[in-house]
Amino acid sequence: MFKNVVVTVSAVAFVMLAIALGPNVPAALATAHAIINDVQLNRPAVQSSCTVLEVWFFDPSCRHKRIKKSARTKHPADS
Repeated sequence: MFKNVVVTVSAVAFVMLAIALGPNVPAALATAHAIINDVQLNRPAVQSSCTVLEVWFFDPSCRHKRIKKSARTKHPADS
């Protein structure tokens, strides 16, 4: 019995809180969106490294064919 009363009071309190805060939610979301956009626009662009898999896969300049140095190197003993 006591458990049902606590659950009912908690549900009613939650609904009343949601109704009280409801009109302010769109304004708060708009403010947060504007702040996030300002932060992203003021952030300097970071150059991506070709060691990151996604950059290596999507950036054609990172996918150049690598030449093995051992194939071009002549050893002094081979001469």
